Amino acid sequence: MGPAESRDIWILDVARGTSTRFTFDPARDDNPAWSPDGKNIAFSSNRGGAPGDLYIKPADGSGEEKLLLKTDEPKIVDRWTKDGRFLLFYGVGPKTAADLWALPFPGEAKPVSLLQTQFAEHFGRVSPDGRWLAYTSAEAGTAEIYVRPFTPQAPAGTGAKWLISKGGGVRSLWRPDGKGLFYVTLAGEIAAVEIDTSKGFQAGTPRRMFAVPAAVAISGLDLSPDGKRFLFAAPPGTGRVVPFTVVLNWAAGLKK
Repeated sequence: MGPAESRDIWILDVARGTSTRFTFDPARDDNPAWSPDGKNIAFSSNRGGAPGDLYIKPADGSGEEKLLLKTDEPKIVDRWTKDGRFLLFYGVGPKTAADLWALPFPGEAKPVSLLQTQFAEHFGRVSPDGRWLAYTSAEAGTAEIYVRPFTPQAPAGTGAKWLISKGGGVRSLWRPDGKGLFYVTLAGEIAAVEIDTSKGFQAGTPRRMFAVPAAVAISGLDLSPDGKRFLFAAPPGTGRVVPFTVVLNWAAGLKK
């Protein structure tokens, strides 16, 4: 990766241990999101002088980048819905901070406003069944995880909302079966919340699972399709075992 304004996307083949450069524009390309069918990758780019427009390119590199959405406001790619019908992103407005949007795909490049308030809302994640939208908002003075109905056909902010996190949280992920949510606490831990949607929407009490590197709150994380592994970027050496010393009978040494 070069200077801040020259960043490209690479694809890492975990099985073979190889990496392939995916974008080649001298501008800044980042925030890639793989489509559910594995055929395309959407990303944000400031090429052409735009603050952050949305592009898409075949994942196998067989075609050129195609512009999905161009506006005057910076835009950051979030995530596709599981059915591939919408690409979620958040745009930064001059008066409403970060707002949640959904771009229908394929079709006319006409984004749908999901949530637009005076507070910052980002990291939108739609449940596997397409019914619920989890997101991060600072409306309570600190970042917390909320859930609303996912209704792109209705006016923005329609329906009830539920507070999911406790004591702050960012970057939520749905469990593949839709019966749970994970998020990163402000203390740098992964928390799990049981979700029951059999009769409306009900969330359980957050349960802390394990600590993660501090950079995860910024760089992000993901969950393997089977829900058995968390994936996240970590600084070099984070996975190494740090040796420590155990002193036995230390109290006796104080008497000498």
